[in-house]
Amino acid sequence: MAQRSRLRIRLARFTVASAIATGISQLVLLTLYWTGWSDGATTASTIAFLAGSVPHFLMVRYWAWRDTEPARLGSQLTTYFTVTLLSGVASIGLTTLAEEALLPMVTEQGWRAVMLAVSYLAASGPVFLVKFALFERAFAHPSYAATSSTRVRAANPVAPAATSS
Repeated sequence: MAQRSRLRIRLARFTVASAIATGISQLVLLTLYWTGWSDGATTASTIAFLAGSVPHFLMVRYWAWRDTEPARLGSQLTTYFTVTLLSGVASIGLTTLAEEALLPMVTEQGWRAVMLAVSYLAASGPVFLVKFALFERAFAHPSYAATSSTRVRAANPVAPAATSS
């Protein structure tokens, strides 16, 4: 039961981290596209994707899974950026397709930006649980199941009456 509770906590934290990162990405995407700073959906969604990925990794590693072990950082970065890159490529591709298919029907730049943001969100949604499952394998510390968040076991317990000589 405790293991299931910890899994729910990590899923909740992953959800919050993802919502924050998505908010960052959406703000960047809307700003770049609405102001015309970028040359189209591909550039705007690429920059938005990168703007959300860095804080998301930090929140996933240090807050959701509470991992600070330096030895695991390399493999976690590899897994994170591989999974995130694949889902990012899908999001970028789908927003680019949305721009080509739907946005010609809308002439006002503000509504075009909103439609693009909605398509970016729609592209990100379906991979959410798959990403969580893959990150659970990469980020869950091997000893996570052996400890509780309220109790820590000593590495070398000593009996209360034992003394050192």
